[in-house]
Amino acid sequence: MTTIYLIRHAEAEGNVFRRLHGQYDSNVTPNGMKQIAALEKRFAAVPVDAVYASDLTRTCTTAGAVYRPKNLPLHREPRFRELNCGAWEDQPFGWLDHADPERNRAFSHDPQRWSVEGSEIFPVYTGRFLQALDEVARRHEGQTVAIFSHGMVLRGVMQRLFFPEKRDLPHSENTAVTKLVWDGDYHLEYLNDASHLPPEITTLGRQQWWRGGEHRDFNMWFRDAQAQDAALLDALHAPQGECVRISSLIDEVTGAVVLRTLDARTDELSWLSLLPEHRGRGLSAQLLGEAISLARRRGKRVLRLAAPVEDPAAAKLFATYGFADNELSLQPTIR
Repeated sequence: MTTIYLIRHAEAEGNVFRRLHGQYDSNVTPNGMKQIAALEKRFAAVPVDAVYASDLTRTCTTAGAVYRPKNLPLHREPRFRELNCGAWEDQPFGWLDHADPERNRAFSHDPQRWSVEGSEIFPVYTGRFLQALDEVARRHEGQTVAIFSHGMVLRGVMQRLFFPEKRDLPHSENTAVTKLVWDGDYHLEYLNDASHLPPEITTLGRQQWWRGGEHRDFNMWFRDAQAQDAALLDALHAPQGECVRISSLIDEVTGAVVLRTLDARTDELSWLSLLPEHRGRGLSAQLLGEAISLARRRGKRVLRLAAPVEDPAAAKLFATYGFADNELSLQPTIR
């Protein structure tokens, strides 16, 4: 018999910037590090013989809650990765709501029928995960294993193993734990337990999208600035830049973000602002997420603020998402 803990990664950039990160490699947020600390306390008295993780940064960082305090090696296994989202990788959820709402709803609520250009489909991503899971269960028979993976692939595997007739399983909280026992077959002891997280550091607790029905979040989409946006940029007092992106909520313009090159490795975040009527709704993080994504696509390793931040709300935003001394490293880094 093998005891297996399946654990979703801690809160990462895509979760809070509202972007679809399948196999896109991104970092755990500072709040995610608090979740990891809570997960470490949960597992402090739990015997574990081996730790596995997908080879993406957010799972390897989260796995530190178990393998580091127990002085175990971390086994990286690409088959435990999140599903490959193909043409949708790193797209804002607001763009998916705007451009392809039916398939976007299927992604969250009917994954067995979802696919886009270049993506993995349900039997493929659940199949490669289960192949690796079978190997680990046999390799560690009589032991206890922790496996760190991702929300959608774990959800698909649970559907395939235990709920084949149920298309809309609950979504899991970041760092949620599922416990299986394997004796030649898999048996589910509990599913998606996140009782180790206090409410103030949960991720899903602050979001609505997973609740179904009329529950929804405000997700923005972005486009390049055009000539007709000059008045908007003037109203925001936005400087000129090499890369100017306009944000919208459904069909209503909400703000803008401006980048310019400082050097080969650094982009400057010259401006980030929402129109007054859209402030105080939690949208600024999505603007910051667009700036980070743009800078990475431009081949940069560092995003630097144009000037010290004096506004308290802006200072809190940048501190919340990891800026130190006006800079943010864009490199996915295991912590």
